[in-house]
Amino acid sequence: MEPSDLELWQSAAKGDHRAFHALMDRHSAKLFRVALSLSSSRSDAEDVCQETFVAAFKSLKSFDGRASVKTWLTRILFTQVARWRRDRAGRTMGSIDSAEPMVASSSIGVEIRIDLQAALRQLSPEHREVLMLREFDGMTYEEMAEVLGLPQGTVESRLNRARSALREKLKSYSL
Repeated sequence: MEPSDLELWQSAAKGDHRAFHALMDRHSAKLFRVALSLSSSRSDAEDVCQETFVAAFKSLKSFDGRASVKTWLTRILFTQVARWRRDRAGRTMGSIDSAEPMVASSSIGVEIRIDLQAALRQLSPEHREVLMLREFDGMTYEEMAEVLGLPQGTVESRLNRARSALREKLKSYSL
């Protein structure tokens, strides 16, 4: 039986580097997907993820276990994305031409994926964040509030506005 996130974290906090690597392997794909949606390129997303893993390693002993490990790691990722944005002030979020595909489902046509990606990139970072956490990462409102450091009501209203904005951008698809 595979150890739980909490068991891996407890082992990693005691110095077990293999447990830390297993924890990162378990969550790296989701973290990368979120980082990619919030940065301008695959390279930037990789940098943000790397910084997230370093920060997580440094703060292993300070994690109190009140939130899930997934929520804790995602919160660290958002902190790193904010730092990345500050460090690159004045730099745009990138154009759709240079961006990596975010939606990988083969059941969605290429044209729809391109349009969805373009519509998501046009949203504010705050709206893109809540959509990614809810729709692509499956987080609850409570988890999202914890990750973003916002009241749950703010998360809910921001998500509602984000969905409305995305619906407006994609209205030609009669969603």
